Amino acid sequence: MTETPAFHAARAGLYAAVAGAFVYPEAATVEELTDRDALEGIERAGRRTGVEAEAAAFTDALADCSPVALQAEYNDLFGVPDEDGTYAVVPYEGNYTVGSEIDDEQRRIAAVVGLLETVGLEPSDEFRERQDHVATELELMQVAAGQRAVVHERASDPEENEVLDEIVGVESAVLSNHLIDFVPAFAHDVREATDCDVYLAAADLAQSLVESDESLHPPAPADPDDISERGWSADERR
Repeated sequence: MTETPAFHAARAGLYAAVAGAFVYPEAATVEELTDRDALEGIERAGRRTGVEAEAAAFTDALADCSPVALQAEYNDLFGVPDEDGTYAVVPYEGNYTVGSEIDDEQRRIAAVVGLLETVGLEPSDEFRERQDHVATELELMQVAAGQRAVVHERASDPEENEVLDEIVGVESAVLSNHLIDFVPAFAHDVREATDCDVYLAAADLAQSLVESDESLHPPAPADPDDISERGWSADERR
């Protein structure tokens, strides 16, 4: 069943895990991802959401990784340009969805920022990447899915139906207008650029999760800015 608190909590957990895999792997981040309870939770969430094989491959890869090795791999993929000034993989949506048009890129980033604000998510001052970074957009889905799980817990309250519609609308906008055209292409580039088991497994899990999730959601408005103008209060989200 997909309309249960447990299902949406599982979605949130998987989005959190793959978002964590695509930020710089500080020792604390890797420790959190490789904690035994976290690995077991990822596998349970994979079974619940239909991406069991990808989740298991991801936890297997995490169980064997080290922060130092992962930091070197991260820099090779996303952090250090080559002699031509290009990166092996660019982790920003705008590079995949709007090409070289700066105005279009800025509008796309603004749409993401609007969606972040709608779910009450404020970027950390320590995160110095653009707001269309793959980890940011995956975390956006994590928060929305978590809020949806909370709303389903209160399903007996008729007033929750409107809140639920808002959350589903946000999820649909993120998936249809951002992630579905971004993550599969990004995952392809990761697979072409590395043989690191953690990043290969993270790319596969992210792609499978996004594609599966997108198939479960209604089409989003054509204009990605539309949904970011509709929100609900902080009290309603809790």
